[in-house]
Amino acid sequence: MINFDELKSKIREIVVPIIEGAGAYLVDINFKGIGRNLTLEIFVDTDDGITVKKCEEISRQISDALDFYDPIPGRYRLEVSSPGVGVPFKVKRQYLTNTGRFLRVKYIDQSSGQVIEIMGKLVYADDEKVKIEIKSEKDPIVLTYEQIIEAKTEIVW
Repeated sequence: MINFDELKSKIREIVVPIIEGAGAYLVDINFKGIGRNLTLEIFVDTDDGITVKKCEEISRQISDALDFYDPIPGRYRLEVSSPGVGVPFKVKRQYLTNTGRFLRVKYIDQSSGQVIEIMGKLVYADDEKVKIEIKSEKDPIVLTYEQIIEAKTEIVW
């Protein structure tokens, strides 16, 4: 039986230097399917947004490294892509990358303890907090990462 957490850790050790060497950062590693239909999904991004060409370049390098180190038993398919719109953020750096964009955020209100969902423009992010402008509020809402349950980009029409 495959221990996917251990396998993700091994893969992370192999792919992070490749991804960072290409000027990108790792967002997430995921496995989909089972047996002969196993797919290794690696999600990457850059601070300016990632291109298809950059994903292809990273994919080729990762494929070569995985062939060499062979951490995955059996057959699998490799997919390297951006996390995409509407996918929950996995790392703090995604907030920096998405500054100026609209987000849908679920968070725990510090005073009431209730879960609140908002949509607004991410105007600031650092290592400890984010600021989100909401039309109905005079001042931006300031949230710590510990308060945030889920955040994802939204397309506003």
